[in-house]
This record gives sequence, structure tokens and C-alpha cells, in this order.
Amino acid sequence: MPARSEDYLALLYRLGEFGVEARLSVIARELGVAPASASRALAKLGARGLVERRGAAYLLTQQGLKRAAAVVRSHRVIERYLTDEMGVDLYRAHYLAHSLEHVAEFGDLVDERLGGPRACPPGNPVPGRAAPAALPLSRVSEGKFRVARVGELGGSLHWARLLGLRPGESLEVEGVRGQRVVVRVAGRRCEIPLEAASFILVEGG
Repeated sequence: MPARSEDYLALLYRLGEFGVEARLSVIARELGVAPASASRALAKLGARGLVERRGAAYLLTQQGLKRAAAVVRSHRVIERYLTDEMGVDLYRAHYLAHSLEHVAEFGDLVDERLGGPRACPPGNPVPGRAAPAALPLSRVSEGKFRVARVGELGGSLHWARLLGLRPGESLEVEGVRGQRVVVRVAGRRCEIPLEAASFILVEGG
């Protein structure tokens, strides 16, 4: 299967993890393509029995879910290898893993070498391995929290890098102002767009 087709499947998997409806506009924006191009690609995946459409949303079939989980699994264990074994910066590792995730055998070898890690460096669970209970930053009330997980969508990695947010890092939520969540990180007051905040999961501090 072409790598680009796997990108679509992996994106649907990641959106599903966060309970975000996979509408055409969201898919096209995340993959940086025109809606018409995304529609054609999804139709081809539908013809192969990997994706189905329900109303305005696209969903993975059981076959598509299996293929998508394999790609995401490779991505996350490769990220773990790049950071833990090679000392690559967490954010650079994410982009390198995106290129390497399509070589399934490499992902299998890395997973075996690392002994089956449970999560990638930003805290996202390797498919099939339990994820900690946590809530999106966009939905919590005021108070102190710890970062549990930084997703890979909605610009969340950009904001996490900008603010130094990693799993275990503390932050304080001061409230919502328009389309932004106001937080205090290491004494600095910042505003994170709601879209990005919906892919940053936190737990009680």
C-alpha cells in the first residue's frame, strides 16, 4: 500500500483516539491537501474495504483499523527508539518516525529491541497497550494539572514544544478566553488555541 494511503488510515486512527469526528475538512487540513484530493483518496480506500462513510464522517472498517494500528504502532515505537537509543530531540523524532513508520519490518524489529514499550515519548500509547485515563486540556476546569499525553494533531506538538510541555510537566489552567485556553506554565502565562488544547491530555495535579 502506498505510504500516502497509510497516512490517511493513521490519521483516522489518531482522530478516533481523541474522539474527534473525521470530517473531510479536518482530514484535508491535517494532511495539507485540498478537500477534493482527500475525497478521492478516501473513496479509493473505501473501495478497498478500509474506510466507510457515515453521514459527514469517515470511519475505519475492522480491516482498516488493523492496518492503521500497525502504522501508528511503528511510528510510536520508532519515536521511542530515536529518543531513547539515539538521543534525538522528541520533536525531530516525530518527523523522522513519520518517514520510517511505513517500513513495517523495521517497526517490528525496533519494538522487539525495546521490549514492547507502552508509549511514545509524548505519552501516546502504542496500539494495544493501555493508555492512562486523562482529559483534554480544552475540557478541564480551572486548577493545577500534569500533562499526560501530547497528541500529534491540531498543532498540539507545536504548542507543546513552544511551552516545554512533556508528560509529567505541571501547568495551571486559568480558564477559557474565546477560542483559547489560558494556562500558566513555569510561571509564564500563555494562551493555547482550543483545537491544539483538545489534543493535549492532562490529569489531576
